[in-house]
Amino acid sequence: MTKTTSKIRCVNKRCKTLNLLEDTFCSRCHIPVVKRYLRIHGTLAKEYHIGELIEDRFLLCHPDIVIDTKPDLLPILPDSVSEEITCYLKLFSHRLHIPQIYGYVDQQYSALLLEYESVPIDDKGHLIYPNLFATIESSFEKASTLRQVNWLWQMVILWKPLAKQKVLSSFFKPNNIRVSGGIVKLIELTSDDNENNPNLKDLADLWSHWIPYLNPLIQDIISNIILSLQENLIKTPTKILAILDQVLYLLGNNFYRRKYQIITATDAGKKRGNNEDACYPETNILKETRSGIDTLAIVCDGLGGQEAGEVASNLAIEIIQKELENDYKKTLKETLQNKHWTPLIDAEKIHNAVKKANDKINQINNTEKRHERQRMGTTVVITMAIAHEVYLSHVGDSRIYWITSDSCHQVTVDDDLATRETRLGYGFYREVVKNPQTGALLQALGMNSSQKLKVHIRRFVLDEDCVFLLCSDGLSDFDRVEQYWTSEIIPIIKGEITIEDAAKKILNIGINKNGHDNVTIGLVYCQLEEKKPEEYESPLSWEYLQEIIPNLPKPQGKINIEKPDNISNENKVNFALDKSKIIIIAFIICLGLGFFFWYQNKSSQNKSSRISIIFSKNLTSPKT
Repeated sequence: MTKTTSKIRCVNKRCKTLNLLEDTFCSRCHIPVVKRYLRIHGTLAKEYHIGELIEDRFLLCHPDIVIDTKPDLLPILPDSVSEEITCYLKLFSHRLHIPQIYGYVDQQYSALLLEYESVPIDDKGHLIYPNLFATIESSFEKASTLRQVNWLWQMVILWKPLAKQKVLSSFFKPNNIRVSGGIVKLIELTSDDNENNPNLKDLADLWSHWIPYLNPLIQDIISNIILSLQENLIKTPTKILAILDQVLYLLGNNFYRRKYQIITATDAGKKRGNNEDACYPETNILKETRSGIDTLAIVCDGLGGQEAGEVASNLAIEIIQKELENDYKKTLKETLQNKHWTPLIDAEKIHNAVKKANDKINQINNTEKRHERQRMGTTVVITMAIAHEVYLSHVGDSRIYWITSDSCHQVTVDDDLATRETRLGYGFYREVVKNPQTGALLQALGMNSSQKLKVHIRRFVLDEDCVFLLCSDGLSDFDRVEQYWTSEIIPIIKGEITIEDAAKKILNIGINKNGHDNVTIGLVYCQLEEKKPEEYESPLSWEYLQEIIPNLPKPQGKINIEKPDNISNENKVNFALDKSKIIIIAFIICLGLGFFFWYQNKSSQNKSSRISIIFSKNLTSPKT
């Protein structure tokens, strides 16, 4: 067996220096060392031991876990995509929660390598959790009440896309549900059995095992949701979301207040004569606020060349900002004082604002008879926080990253050809994206009528201090955010640097490390403050929810919330057994006990017989 010291090759193709795992930056070119941990999915062609290299590249550091020592190389990939792994590709837009196919571990294609966003590692580059992430069950007791409900909420959000790909069984595989901070992670996807597809009652049974670990404040509410599912009083994920949304609102606003710092910055870059990017609020001016329309941040990357892109990006920001302000400023106070929380910034209002910007730019293109590449357009990314949530929207390939104290996640998916090919199951993203042609945009504001425009909208619960980074591709190209978030953005959360100074440093990375395009960024720093008990506002109970949520069920059953004696660090998922299984298990146990007692009795009889014979011989043998 050959053991190898952990050395990782620099991703800079002009450098390729070997660095130690403990190194943060390359010893030669000073680019951050990429530490990419992967999970082996399948059976290897031969046995390897911890510390051995597989294919002279993947270092086995834990059972089924490797680190890529040559992250600058394209992974080992087959010529075609097998049907059994297309579910991963088709769920590419949910990669925040679901792993993606990195490649194969060897040339025999014996086992897949699964890649996860932002695996937790310590300061020396070692895994914090041997199995990549903590199990959800072992994490419940340490989590805030808001986070506990947030995890359940995310599972319900994922229910529909998993059902569409027929992989709902992934929820019910033991130890498969993990968490990274406030984000739910699935370790792998498991195909459903065609004869017995999981349903919401199975989800209720799963949740029932977690009840003892939940904060007593929410045990009654979650128990009633479980009972309502088991008694068929709740039949759709939408109804569960309506209840959990209300609970998250009450928790998020009764126990916490939030404050935001926002700043934007932009530069033409080293190779462009003019800057076609635009942003909101005004650049280089720190904005501090609490919530609502004042938290709005926008970044646009203009397209069309010369002054056309600049016109489109600035026009989009002007229209979107005014539309959202008109929609929400006049109703914000009334909405926030309403006992019944419904998401304030809904898809329809965001669609209206973005589509009005699209229609105006499209109209100018048509009036000026611009065609194909002559048409001006722009990408757009938007963040806006209301109460306990932040809403994200995008069109094009500008991006939003969500950075917490220990993770960085790209929460937008580019509207380009590479993403489409992956989501259709035609190819692996890391392979497809290497083709320059696949970077072509599929849509941007102003290119077509609003009927053909897909506005992506997501919302997230804010349960910890975090930073949202909005940026044009002048920064995000060449994985600069993935490389530098630890050194440049984490210090904001730790209070080691001001958001103004961080913005300057991040902008300079885009200019100096890339520099081929305009660079624009927006930073939105969210800080949570716990309220004092005397500041709590609304009660939290099933009875209170019945007052504010129409047609809330009244289940009749009861759930045992006693905590088991032994709490495992692993995710123990115990499933309810049907009667036939119970009868079979009972029969096997009885059969085993019967055989045990029969064997014991027979052994006892044989032993007695042997003793009697020996004793008899001793009595009859002559004295010597």
